[in-house]
Amino acid sequence: MSDTLRLALPRIDAAQSQKHVTHNEALALIDACVHLSVVDRNRLSPPGNPAEGSRYLIGAQPTGAFAGHGGAVASYEDGAWRFLAPRAGWRAYVESESKLFVFDGTAWRSVAPDVTALQNLQFVGLGTTANAGNPLSAKLNATLFTALQTTEGGTGDLRFKLNKQQATGIVSQLYQSNYSGRAETGLIGDDRYRIKVSADGGVWKEAMTVDPSSGRVFFPNGVTDQVAAATTTTGTPSAFQLATAIGGPMPEGCIFWIVPHVPNATALNVDPTLMVIGVDAAPLPLKSFDGGALPQGALEANRATLVRKVGATYCVQTRRSPHSFVNLLEDGGRFCGVPELLGNVATTFIDGPYIGVQNGAVRASFGVARVNSSSFGGAGAAMLPQVAELVSKIRSGASLLTGSEFFVSQTTSGNGLTGGVTVQGASYYMPLSATRQTGKGQTTALYFRVMSGSLIVGPTDACPRVLVDGVNYDHTIDSPDRIFTAAHGWRHMQRWVATPDGYLSNYWPLRTTPGTVFLMALPAVVPGLETLPWDIGPVPSMRLWR
Repeated sequence: MSDTLRLALPRIDAAQSQKHVTHNEALALIDACVHLSVVDRNRLSPPGNPAEGSRYLIGAQPTGAFAGHGGAVASYEDGAWRFLAPRAGWRAYVESESKLFVFDGTAWRSVAPDVTALQNLQFVGLGTTANAGNPLSAKLNATLFTALQTTEGGTGDLRFKLNKQQATGIVSQLYQSNYSGRAETGLIGDDRYRIKVSADGGVWKEAMTVDPSSGRVFFPNGVTDQVAAATTTTGTPSAFQLATAIGGPMPEGCIFWIVPHVPNATALNVDPTLMVIGVDAAPLPLKSFDGGALPQGALEANRATLVRKVGATYCVQTRRSPHSFVNLLEDGGRFCGVPELLGNVATTFIDGPYIGVQNGAVRASFGVARVNSSSFGGAGAAMLPQVAELVSKIRSGASLLTGSEFFVSQTTSGNGLTGGVTVQGASYYMPLSATRQTGKGQTTALYFRVMSGSLIVGPTDACPRVLVDGVNYDHTIDSPDRIFTAAHGWRHMQRWVATPDGYLSNYWPLRTTPGTVFLMALPAVVPGLETLPWDIGPVPSMRLWR
């Protein structure tokens, strides 16, 4: 009599007597191993009072009635134990553990083992469905990542790593409101750390950048001024004692105001060695924003003074009103035509005669900043979105509907190669020149916005300082932060022009890649090396002052 190959069931031989015995034996074996469910596993001795039909998985080196049957399936039938040798692929449900096991030819292993590794998965969805756009997705209310402690074989530290392929790529964290972006932080397009914000998920403004080489922090859209009173040490003060409202030490890049305690303390105007004390561990020097010694009159006793900490130095900028400056350009920077208009309305666009073009650049009118515009709830004509964006940058509240109208010009760069410099592997050339010779000390300013392509400010040779939106623009020539694109929106550029011979033929320090299109508005030239507020708007023309 032979057995079947897989289950070792006895076959009925030809002309066999008592065939029912063999048949019943085969049925008993099938009943014992098919849809196998065992009470428990790794039994080394038989239970005291086994139930009829109960089954067990025997462990290694068993004793008693199980001796010699290690690894077998024990089935209690008709008051006796029957033993079945498992074959590879047999499955058994272990009732005491509520788990399913499979025999791999050597041992019983859980069909759903404790997971210690998941490799090369296509999608993972936790509480939601993952897809190709978001292959790892989770829908939950809280997450926790904690460090593996030293007692568990770890270091006690936790570092969350995000990596991008190349410097021009993006590695960031995007924060959304109802699936619309509101803030983003990370390495976005280069290796400078950035924080960007958006009110609508479409227009983004850069709040902060950090230079990876110097660690310097920049605030492209300015900062909220921190105000505190200040006292002086003597009646004729040589130092400011900051109030306790600003405790120290002050962080790098911080901006705050100091206010003279003693009116008309003229000694503040002449002392170039003023120290800020009571802020850090020791007194630190005050310097001007360009890093040099304070010129006479830099601090004025009857005006608040803006202070920025740069490294171990406090740099100062005296706040002045934009209306104290007279624009030397003949149409007030409004592109309204020549002679200058005394009215408030911008008429026919005539490009400023003080602006020349280079390298085949072409200039034309782009749009007009209108008074009472419907762009801001007025009854007048709407502005182009880019023009309205500039108006909202330089005005607020009721002044959005008032003020002098002005044209915004558009420049399309040509393909000439004059004045080329290389930044981040791309070549930039001069699209504009000046047709007016400057003096030894003047301050030039304008607003610019890239529409397509890219633009850089500088190089800054022959001028001791360039500010972009009020921040000292002292990046290295090859820094990626020199490059402005359409994503940067409007920027206010201010430049000191100081030459020993009193001649500089180009006071618009802009360079572009060929074909770049950018907008320009409100160019101004004022006498002297001044610090214009970065939110300066239309500058009054000379004719208005005559």
